[in-house]
Amino acid sequence: MGESFYQQVHRLRDGAVMVYRRGDTNQQVYQARLKVPGVSGYVIRSLKTRDLPTALNTAEDLFYELRAEQKLGMDVRVAGNLKFKDLWKRFYAAHETGLSVHRQRLHKFMADKYFIPFFGDARVNDMPDAFVEQYWDWRINYHNPNKWEGDEDIPANAVKVPAQKTLDMEAGMLRQIFRWGKRIGFVKREPWVKATKVKHTKGVERRPTFDEGEWKAVYTFLRDWVKEEMVSAAGEGGGRLQRSGPNAMQRYQRELLRDYLLFMANSGLRPNEARQLCWRDLRIEKDAENKPALVVEVAPTTKTGARTVVCREGTQTYLDRLKKLSRHSAPDDLVFCGYDGKPVENFNKTFASILSKLKLLDDRWGKRRTVYSLRHFYCTQCLLSGIPVHILAKNMGTSITYIEKHYSHVLTITQAKELRTKKFKTKA
Repeated sequence: MGESFYQQVHRLRDGAVMVYRRGDTNQQVYQARLKVPGVSGYVIRSLKTRDLPTALNTAEDLFYELRAEQKLGMDVRVAGNLKFKDLWKRFYAAHETGLSVHRQRLHKFMADKYFIPFFGDARVNDMPDAFVEQYWDWRINYHNPNKWEGDEDIPANAVKVPAQKTLDMEAGMLRQIFRWGKRIGFVKREPWVKATKVKHTKGVERRPTFDEGEWKAVYTFLRDWVKEEMVSAAGEGGGRLQRSGPNAMQRYQRELLRDYLLFMANSGLRPNEARQLCWRDLRIEKDAENKPALVVEVAPTTKTGARTVVCREGTQTYLDRLKKLSRHSAPDDLVFCGYDGKPVENFNKTFASILSKLKLLDDRWGKRRTVYSLRHFYCTQCLLSGIPVHILAKNMGTSITYIEKHYSHVLTITQAKELRTKKFKTKA
């Protein structure tokens, strides 16, 4: 680097600290080049002042701060300037190979959707607790219509208020990122990260689902929806033909969505479990009454690992219908894929549009329904059919405690015979 680059040079601490102005810019703020013992190369920082005495004092203070941080094991060459978005990239690169496909997608989604938009350009070296605390108000109101900025519409499948479990999970992910940064030497102090408690109604924490009448309205709509044909009609004034309705690829997508939704409502699988299903994961077994039963082998890379699932009677019909339509029906092909054989990333947007048309997007308590609601519908219907909780929990890959917590209202209904008593006798 030429001599002309360093202008008005001042050296301190036997040359370990050099204060100067850059010769390649019109900005007159002072810079510091510091040689910290035990650190290879130089640490370059802007002193953010044009006053020489202030610059000299700041540079010497910075030298002692960097020495102290270096003794604590911090990487002083990058720690002071590292932004959250860069910390997250390094964190993800270091952990990607150890994460399941599900966790990889979750980390990327949370970072792109929430963490980076809020924390992205903030420096992580000593992030204030008060700044982190502001995240929770921003996050809870992310889909609040009264606080939505700009002309962009709120997604139809967006949850108005995130669940406490979701916020706690995000807090855990943020703590993991900051702790890793501190351990590596990028973060001087780990900020306090604890999710704000959201208000919930008292009683059973019910999951958004459908009753039988609502579900009938959904599958009746789907039946007519997939039969819709392309219609051609003359334009105004006898102009060229105008076409409306689905083309061949759109008809396939509608058939795919219908069979997917029917499968989800009769299998109880999580969306990510269904997303990874291949045709080789499906087989027919005979039950105790020698009747055919569809058995699904869930992949070990899903949320709760590998398990065997028995679907409700008649589920095979939807998959047989889909297999005839699909261009990808080899054993290793995905069951629910697009024309190109790649997995469909998200069925929620179209499903939300259908529910909006049917005025079923929110349940009676105002909770937003999604594809995941079909898992809750499956659980509810199984309980009403008399399936024991421990068998259902194993089939769904969840715990007995979870079912008792979120579906106790259904369990009460199943005990109606025992709870219903004769009228109390009254004296004449």
